[in-house]
Amino acid sequence: MSASFSLKRLGMVVATLGAGQVVLLTMVPLLSELCGLSIASIGSIVALGTLCFMAAGPLWGEISDRHGRKPVVMAGLSGALLAQLLFVGLLLALAAGWLETATGLILLGLSRVIYGLFAAGIYPACQAWAVENAAPHRRLATLSSMSAATNLGRVLGPILALPALGAGMLIASSTGVTGLLPLVWLVILPLTGILLVRSMANTGNRAAPEEAAAPASVMLNRTLCALLFSALLGATAIGQLQVMLGPVLDDFYGLTSVQASTGTALLLLMVAMHSVAMQLLVVRRLQAPRVSLALGAVLFLVGTVMLWATLGHYLALAGLLVFVSGIAFLIPGYSTLVSERGGDRRGGRVFGLLTLMHTAGHTLGFAVGGWAYTYLHDYPLLGLVVAVVMLAVTVMLALFRPARATRSVAAVTDSV
Repeated sequence: MSASFSLKRLGMVVATLGAGQVVLLTMVPLLSELCGLSIASIGSIVALGTLCFMAAGPLWGEISDRHGRKPVVMAGLSGALLAQLLFVGLLLALAAGWLETATGLILLGLSRVIYGLFAAGIYPACQAWAVENAAPHRRLATLSSMSAATNLGRVLGPILALPALGAGMLIASSTGVTGLLPLVWLVILPLTGILLVRSMANTGNRAAPEEAAAPASVMLNRTLCALLFSALLGATAIGQLQVMLGPVLDDFYGLTSVQASTGTALLLLMVAMHSVAMQLLVVRRLQAPRVSLALGAVLFLVGTVMLWATLGHYLALAGLLVFVSGIAFLIPGYSTLVSERGGDRRGGRVFGLLTLMHTAGHTLGFAVGGWAYTYLHDYPLLGLVVAVVMLAVTVMLALFRPARATRSVAAVTDSV
């Protein structure tokens, strides 16, 4: 099997993850209405799964370094499938009145714990697997493709959910059955991933047991720490923008709640498509991850300044597109540099850490963005500006200390 064919399949697997997340988000109002769950309860259940996702990502990465990428991806997809079957079954039971709400909440929480613990292994193992099947000079293009696949999944999510949602409500109105038909995608998507991966060869480098178990001296690399911190700050900035998008449309543009929700969905779809186009048509052509990282940081900063200056005016759309262009360059840039410094045989470990940084950053961004919008209403983007400025400084540290970082790694490696 060729590397390019494997990359296409891995990209499709990653896309199923993004699509499943969006499908679930589109169902939140219906789950609240039909299953008798409060928004706070749904948010708590999702947060519980997110915490497990954060904790398990680096561990799965290390396991994939020892035992290969395919077993970890298959285990992650299989566990996710079982968790989603339990999750969907419990929601249907709640909607039908077969299960008490208190008992249902406990079991739903358990299902998200299972999902988080298993799904956490899929993305880092897929990233490491893709890099191992790519030539060194193609790492940036490969990771750009993987990042684009994630965004493509976010585009695919609404396309899958909306027709199923309409059909579900039509069936519900004519038969009395609850209109939760889109939930079927939560089961179909991980099953599709399993079918895509099961026939793939377990190719790529694998660390010897003693090498995989050895302390990761590369983790002491100052440059690598700066790159991981860049991932955390970038995800924090993105999380803030996501959580504030709907309220900003409501308060600063005079839209009703329904119009703001519709506008948010359309904007998220548009920026996902823009990011996919940038990564596939522009970023993949670059062979310099340092240039990609620097461009990403600059565009991030310029886009944030434009958003701050034009908030309340439709010119802010241009700032949003510049900001998203920064994301398209930034993520593949630091992902490639992290991969190079982590080494092929510890790729799972470093990509697991990247997953941890991304998840923690999004979670922190949601919290900071909500707090800033509530208590700093006249300056809602202040937290975003702080995160982006810190990101620019961190990227400068990562890009302009390569020599010292390299000597540090060599010295530590010699001593191990």
